Amino acid sequence: MTTHPGAPERSVVDRTLSILGVFDRDNRTLTLSDISRRSGLPVTTVHRIVHKLHGWGALERREQGGYSIGLRLWETATLAPRYSSLAEAARPCLVELQNQAGGAAVLALQDGAESVCLSFISNDPCLTSVWGDPGCRLPLHVTSVGLVLLAHADVELQNEVCAGPLRAYTSATVTDGTALRNLLNKIRREGYAMFCGALSEGHGGIAAPVRNARGTVVAAVGVVGPLDLLQSSRLAPFVLAAAEAVSQRDRTEGWRMVEAGA
Repeated sequence: MTTHPGAPERSVVDRTLSILGVFDRDNRTLTLSDISRRSGLPVTTVHRIVHKLHGWGALERREQGGYSIGLRLWETATLAPRYSSLAEAARPCLVELQNQAGGAAVLALQDGAESVCLSFISNDPCLTSVWGDPGCRLPLHVTSVGLVLLAHADVELQNEVCAGPLRAYTSATVTDGTALRNLLNKIRREGYAMFCGALSEGHGGIAAPVRNARGTVVAAVGVVGPLDLLQSSRLAPFVLAAAEAVSQRDRTEGWRMVEAGA
């Protein structure tokens, strides 16, 4: 796409939408030059608008230097009456997990120092009020799915979170960086996380990692509910099986989870 002499100046909204519109299934990660070429906007204009979009969270910067659609934009999209492909693909696994375990089944992604709820299946409105609907953000250190995501995040993020400050939601919330590091080591060693009363007294969760075909942790699946429900010997096999089932869908059906360079 190119601009033509004498063409009317596009508004800021038009230019911003043009930049977002250049991303599609075949072009998930683009450099500033790519965006400029595909949108027909000068590189200087693209740089200015992309910087704003990145700051808001609509775009994310990739390690290779390109940009892709950010989770903040996805959060806004969850307000539409349609589910994302990831949540839709994982839904049968979550429904089965909720039926087996009771409580609520949750699927979450990591975005910075927070987990973002992608899907939440529960028959209990009290659980929904605590953990929230899809799009809800919570600090990684206060939930089982968040701890799983943090345990498998890059070292820089782990150092940042453990350095604090770590907000206390209840008396059971881990607020000491050394204790949190030890907990993350335990999660990696055992393959799942169990956390009780850290976000809401009387409630807790157990969660396991979801991995893509390369073995990278891209999400976490978990069960949340009242403490009398959380018996690891009973629930851990269900949660681990659900996480593996969601992972298997990625490997066999080809739908993509949020991953760098996808």
